[in-house]
Amino acid sequence: MKRRGMTLILTVEAAACVVFCFLRTSFFGGFTSLAAFPFEQAGYVLRQMSLSGTAGNAAAIVLYLTLGLLPCLAWLLLKKQGRLLAVDHLLPALSVLLLAVIYYMVNPGLIVSAVPGTGKWLLGCTFYSALSGYLVIRVLAVCRRARLETLESVLQGLLGFLKMVFVYLIFGQNLDRLLNSLRDMGNVSSGLYAVGAAQGAQSVGLTCLFFGLGYLVDVLPYVFDLGIVFLAGRLLAALKADRWGDAAAELADRLAGFCAKTLGITAGADVMFNVLQVLFGAGLYRMDLVIHVPVLSILFVLASLLSARYIREAQKLKKEHDLII
Repeated sequence: MKRRGMTLILTVEAAACVVFCFLRTSFFGGFTSLAAFPFEQAGYVLRQMSLSGTAGNAAAIVLYLTLGLLPCLAWLLLKKQGRLLAVDHLLPALSVLLLAVIYYMVNPGLIVSAVPGTGKWLLGCTFYSALSGYLVIRVLAVCRRARLETLESVLQGLLGFLKMVFVYLIFGQNLDRLLNSLRDMGNVSSGLYAVGAAQGAQSVGLTCLFFGLGYLVDVLPYVFDLGIVFLAGRLLAALKADRWGDAAAELADRLAGFCAKTLGITAGADVMFNVLQVLFGAGLYRMDLVIHVPVLSILFVLASLLSARYIREAQKLKKEHDLII
């Protein structure tokens, strides 16, 4: 996919995540969790259709079956195209799971959970984990017997998926956490103003400011990871065009340098945030003085750094070999 098309997709995803987070804050009952999207909303629509009358109930049943049987439709298409693999026989089971998830979303009163408010989140996570497991196994099955060109295409697709994951972490998961914290502090501030505690309300404002700073520190590794993925995609395209060319070598050096800077800036931002919390600790209602180590992000950066170095060393060896010949 071209860079402009991928940028458009990521922009739409980021906007959708932001809108969802604010809708969840305003309409908590209808947007309980990002993990439950879009099953929760589909269940609400189907329920309203079913309650509208006989015709609406019949349409709701048809739509319910259509949505639930989408994995089976994918199985049929793969079989027709001759691309069916052994792992694809899991698709009918995914249909059964999807039908069950949507059914409980239509009838949320049937959801039983020991922790109130987590039932829809648990259902969404269950389906997404099953779907991701199937996709991972299928990708591995394709890669195991694929040619180099196919592997390069698969890697480009995985890089695109990583971009979407990092955008979700920035504008979805962490933004949702920030809005929840601000909402809780807003309730505290309202109570303080009600009793005339102006100094306490000012402390709430300072705490909210540090919530925002904490959000920036938390998402900083993912922002850098997003930049690394974009550079890695350009490097992969350059390697595909000319594996031993100067463009690929230059991009490998840029990627290695960017990865090294990323680790230093991420660690420095964490230290600065903790120091600021200590300096302003007397005016904060809540502090997050923790050792923030983004392990997955650091592993990803190190893997990218090593890959770039290996590519650069291989190119140097190739040039030395050509000179000897």
